[in-house]
Amino acid sequence: MRPYISEMYSYTFENNDSQGVEAGHGGLLSVGKALSEHWGLELGGFYNEFPHDDSVGARAQREYGGKLDALYFYSRNRKFSPYFAAAVGGTYAKLRGTSTNDSAPLVDAGLGFMKFFSLWGADLGFRADLRYRYTFFDDNALGGQIDGPLGEVVAKVGLVIPLGSRPVVADVVAPPSACADSDGDGVCDTADLCPGTTGGTAVDAKGCPKQAPAAASKKFEDVHFAFDKSDIAPAEAVKLDSAATAIDGLTKTYPGLKVDVSGHTDWVGTDGYNQGLSERRANSVKSYLVRKGVSASRINTFAFGESKPIATNETAEGRAMNRRAEVQTHE
Repeated sequence: MRPYISEMYSYTFENNDSQGVEAGHGGLLSVGKALSEHWGLELGGFYNEFPHDDSVGARAQREYGGKLDALYFYSRNRKFSPYFAAAVGGTYAKLRGTSTNDSAPLVDAGLGFMKFFSLWGADLGFRADLRYRYTFFDDNALGGQIDGPLGEVVAKVGLVIPLGSRPVVADVVAPPSACADSDGDGVCDTADLCPGTTGGTAVDAKGCPKQAPAAASKKFEDVHFAFDKSDIAPAEAVKLDSAATAIDGLTKTYPGLKVDVSGHTDWVGTDGYNQGLSERRANSVKSYLVRKGVSASRINTFAFGESKPIATNETAEGRAMNRRAEVQTHE
């Protein structure tokens, strides 16, 4: 998930412990970033206005504050991402029309969700959040208007605005629809520039015979990794065993053969962390191939972090495909 800005309207429900605090209205502006598939952090500032309470003779209040939130997402599904959140912070409160003010630390906890959608080509998210906030005011705070710690329920709704460009996903070419194909090469007659090719001949998109690729160039099956892992699972080791055997055979024909190993991640986590994780994945594959007899001097490693997805990062299946290392040979 990309970094984001969250702008929210907040409603603080009236406190019922006779402390003279009416329901309040305000707003919250915060910035956030995913740290892992489930965890995220937000840093924000808030502002609230509380009207005077005639029933107890309390003056109107104005409040400013800031807090740091930890969020645990039960799902990163773009359509519905529920989370639990807890925060620590502080507040500065002032009686309107006076010089009386006070400050106090606070904590809060609660539940919320985000739901993302596209609007005019841009990504946006709707967000709702309900917290219980506990502020540690001293006795006789604000000139006696607040008598000790204060507990309140705060509801918020607003927008989430992702920052930066959306990661580019490789295009998936749809199979051609049914059409006339006289030579049976898989290219419609209307687009076939080389009609009459011999059956079984490999052709390009225009129906013409493909030039045979260099025999030294071979891409092996991708090696996949568990979330936040760089160790090689047994099923993935089988793929590398096969690759090592093929590489050994190719080196007999092509003594100067090179092996490129590139590491990749999904988009969960910071850019810097994902860059390091992709490097560890590439080095893990290199070490395995070396143990299987491939010369270390032949192997070049590359780390691309989350920058080259081959599937959408908005589903668990797509993220699993992007957590990979690619192995390819060339002269």
